[in-house]
Amino acid sequence: MAKRSKSARRTESKTKSKLKPRPAAAKARGRSRTKTAAANKRPSRARIAKPRPNIFLGVDVGATKIGINAIDQTRTPINPNWSQVPAFTEQGPQKTVEQIVAGVRLFLDENNLPVSAVAAVGLDSPGPADNQGVIQPSANMKHPEWAGFKLRESVEKALSRALSHPVTVTYENDGNAAAFWESFIGNPEGTEVMAMLAPGTGLGGGIVINGQLLRGARGMAAELGHVEIAHDPFTPGSQHQPCGCGQMYCAEAYVSVAGLQKALPAALAQDKYAGHALLQIDNVENLWKRRALEVRPLAARGDALCLALFDWQAQALGKLCRQVADTIDPDRIVIGGGFIEGGQELTDRILRITRETFEKLAFPKHATEVRIETAQAADQAGCLGAALSAWTSVNAKR
Repeated sequence: MAKRSKSARRTESKTKSKLKPRPAAAKARGRSRTKTAAANKRPSRARIAKPRPNIFLGVDVGATKIGINAIDQTRTPINPNWSQVPAFTEQGPQKTVEQIVAGVRLFLDENNLPVSAVAAVGLDSPGPADNQGVIQPSANMKHPEWAGFKLRESVEKALSRALSHPVTVTYENDGNAAAFWESFIGNPEGTEVMAMLAPGTGLGGGIVINGQLLRGARGMAAELGHVEIAHDPFTPGSQHQPCGCGQMYCAEAYVSVAGLQKALPAALAQDKYAGHALLQIDNVENLWKRRALEVRPLAARGDALCLALFDWQAQALGKLCRQVADTIDPDRIVIGGGFIEGGQELTDRILRITRETFEKLAFPKHATEVRIETAQAADQAGCLGAALSAWTSVNAKR
């Protein structure tokens, strides 16, 4: 066999050493360096980002109850039904704020929503109140502590504590909130001029122009229930009673439950109504209010006196529609509130008389072109409009 050279033997030795398996300790050191590098690598932001709050609560504070619902980022209601709790406004503002917190908790529980889902809250209440939700004295908020109470600020603090994170609360009066939602669902493009009239305990109103609420410099615009009209008392020769605000001829003094309370004593004193069903309601607290609240169901059943009272109110409403048309030149006027919740037949009658009165009084172009329609969202309009106000406040910042 031929001898290999020294250089060949050195090359062969180096090659074998390269092919030998690495000692275990060396492998361990390599793995350790790899783990250390992995540990020092920062996780991506996508893995640790928290879900964005995505619901906007609406809280509708009425004289007797509080209603709560919400919309999502697409402005779709979370639930077709709202959650309700008593308002206890007669016990003062602090009790009502406690009830608002209780109502929000109830809504979240009933819809299996975490508190972290709440992006913002919209709040509405009967007016008058300013842009910051500072309440002015009214027939709906009778407790003396309501005067000057900072409702929006108080609710914002209470909900931020209850939900364990800062919560922005916006405020609208109930008429504005209802108008905002009715305009959105009827004209989501935001291209109309619209007014809403909502007779109930009082007479709320709201105006929306091209998708924007007309709030005014202080948030007290569109108090349409306090526009004055010329309208005879229901009972000829009787003394007309003033509005709860103190003025004599506000539309609210005619077209509201409060207006019925004032018209009923003279009406029922007439001999032809002796023994009327309303007189059977007796020896109860708030007697005339209880009787006034029974007018609508009796009218729906065809009672002559109660139908006549609704006809009288519808004529007054038609006169108010003329004033509204002359002021803002609207595409449509929407009628909502408890006034139109007596069944289809009664509602059709109210709308017919309202339109007929309006058309007799209005300028010809208004008479033929202004649409007078019933509200679509029923009693949730204010609640969902408040939620839409919260949605708008958040999305306007983005």
